Amino acid sequence: MSIRSHRDFLRVWAGQVVSTVGDGVHRIAVLWWARQATGSNTVVVLVALATTLPLIAAAPLAGWLVDRVSRRRLMVLSDGVRVLTSGLLAVLAVTDALSTGAVLACAVVAAAASAVFQPAYMASITMLVPADDRPTANSMVGLNDALGGIVGPALGGLLIGLWGTSSALWFDAGTFVVSLLLVIASRVPMPATATDGGHDDGTDDGVFAGVHLLRRDRNIRDLVVVAMGLNMFVAPVPVIIVALAAGPFGLGGTGYGLLEASIPAGMVIGFLIGPRVARIRPATLVALVVTSLGVALAGATTLALVGGLTFLAAGVGVGVANTILPTRFQEDIDPALQGRVFALLGALMQIGRPVGLVLTAPLLAMVGPRGGLAVCGVCMLAVAWFGRSGVLGPVVEPHYSRRVREAQTTSTGSAT
Repeated sequence: MSIRSHRDFLRVWAGQVVSTVGDGVHRIAVLWWARQATGSNTVVVLVALATTLPLIAAAPLAGWLVDRVSRRRLMVLSDGVRVLTSGLLAVLAVTDALSTGAVLACAVVAAAASAVFQPAYMASITMLVPADDRPTANSMVGLNDALGGIVGPALGGLLIGLWGTSSALWFDAGTFVVSLLLVIASRVPMPATATDGGHDDGTDDGVFAGVHLLRRDRNIRDLVVVAMGLNMFVAPVPVIIVALAAGPFGLGGTGYGLLEASIPAGMVIGFLIGPRVARIRPATLVALVVTSLGVALAGATTLALVGGLTFLAAGVGVGVANTILPTRFQEDIDPALQGRVFALLGALMQIGRPVGLVLTAPLLAMVGPRGGLAVCGVCMLAVAWFGRSGVLGPVVEPHYSRRVREAQTTSTGSAT
């Protein structure tokens, strides 16, 4: 069956295509406003943190809600909240009443809403798309994020340049209206009650079910380590690319832009390839090895063109891995627990990225851009090797399906 036949998924995904561009526009608008209006780098950092920290803090409760309340209703509510926050900021910008406090408050509220929407969205894919088509669905999600990360900031800069900050904020609010309407038009079924009885103390029914699952299931835990580690050690690469372009490669602005675009371009290719190789057992490990070597080798060459090609290869690996990893989570985890697991995963990945960025400056100071890329590549390779049990775990029968079958066999044996 083609992905085109899953109309509810396509409607929700189409809303995300639009709102992801809006996210990029919004990020550029508020950060630019913070720098221009206050002249303070501290305020810029505070705004950036206000868009990140609530995602981490709200994760346990958000995941629990996603597994207990209608996911469609939560996505509608989340989009509605973000329409209001972006709309309020746009009104304040038009009336010259925009303030640091208002930006920070709206950023926190919008990030909390996003902390609910994202796990609801990812957990809903299991219910909207059958197993055979999930790699394609996840590649579409990743492709949307990659393209949105390119188009959104570019469009945001254009809107600000032509009509000011308020136009970018109005545009962002409009994108969430589109997403809201498309989610309302979709049917998003909820899963049955969790099939895994969990611990005798009932903790699997609580807010921290995702943590308990990670503690007892090594494959799932290793998948989380891989996802978090990949995010942590990829995070410094864009910063290192600046130093590499300006230093060893001796590039100008145009050359730097092309070098910077090589990884996202590779990710697009990877997301297109991902569904075709998702069922090949070692595909994720191979993708992670390609990413690791691509990053490590980029600094080993003296030719910018060769460096760009290795970055392109690294991006392909990231795209393939980010297609397969969500599919593995969806297949290996009971749908009734996926909200909490995806919320926990999102929080851990949010933690990993700033940790990686914080380490970038001392890394560059100690070993320079070439050494920095080598360290990042080796660390990614180590993460892939450490998490190989999850990456190379069984793909034929999901873990939760196996437990259901075993439970049914036990029940039948007892009845006879």
